[in-house]
Amino acid sequence: MKLVEALDIVPGISQVIDIGAAAKAGTVTSYSTRMPRISIKQWKMFHAVIDCGGFDGAADRLHVTQSTVSHAVAKLQEQLGLSLLELKGRKAHITAEGQWLLERSRELVRHANALEALADNLRQGWGPDVRVAIDPGFPSDLLIQAVRHCSPSLHDMRLSVSEVTPDGARRALHAGEVDIAIGAQPVAGFAARFLFEVEHIAVAHPAHPLLSGKRAITYDELVTHSQIVIGPEQHGGVASPAESASHPPGAWRVCHPDRAIDILRQGVGYAWLPRFQVQQALDARHLCAVPVVGGRHYHTRLYLMCAQSVAAGSAARQFADALQVCSARCLHAGTGQS
Repeated sequence: MKLVEALDIVPGISQVIDIGAAAKAGTVTSYSTRMPRISIKQWKMFHAVIDCGGFDGAADRLHVTQSTVSHAVAKLQEQLGLSLLELKGRKAHITAEGQWLLERSRELVRHANALEALADNLRQGWGPDVRVAIDPGFPSDLLIQAVRHCSPSLHDMRLSVSEVTPDGARRALHAGEVDIAIGAQPVAGFAARFLFEVEHIAVAHPAHPLLSGKRAITYDELVTHSQIVIGPEQHGGVASPAESASHPPGAWRVCHPDRAIDILRQGVGYAWLPRFQVQQALDARHLCAVPVVGGRHYHTRLYLMCAQSVAAGSAARQFADALQVCSARCLHAGTGQS
């Protein structure tokens, strides 16, 4: 009889206790105490072969010889008793067994890297790192409120915040480049928690031709003018085809709403921006809402997602919970986010 007991230390790893084999001796043997046969270095070389399509590319990426990579992967397969790769010509193809182990082993490597990074921070007297990617429509003041909401033990954490598009959030989560992502689209494979809706309105300078008449502007008229588009820099540095296609011809691409507002105040173009970000400029008559046929606004829903490596009780998990609590307060207070 075997009892499988889930371990909290490393997600996805189970402790197998063989009760029947130990019954006669009156003891229970835990196989979780066995030393791992495979090193993190071997798993990294296996990943490099997959990512680079072969041993030569993996060797170049890792700055080692091709024979070093070949030997490490061959030893890995021998120790596992499984064939993870098959060679077709000069290209390595992953087997079904290799595919099963690929993502789990990537998670293991991410945990090992995170553990070493945490140790480095502790050695230097720093708090834990929490990497957050947010949609440009997420209010910055909620980040501050969430930090204040956290327990005093987390007030020395190092918070790294970047702004991303929905596709950028997806890529960052899958690549393990962030701990928390707040985006306008749920990402498959990650639990998404709804935060609130953000109202976007079309705005332009009062003297812009779009506001010269007293009638509603059609979509066909709107697209004849330059649009200021918010397009944050992406993890990896290259926009996806979907992101590029979302920017109309003649559009100005800027990284932050504040830069868009500065350009609009010079009388250039129009933009769809979150109302809470332009309300001050609207009140001061520096910008005006464009009267668009069918309505001057639309809404986007924001979701919070955590990387799969974020464990319960970790600094990132506590900060994610604080973000949700503060967002809920904002929603219930009716502060204009929805």
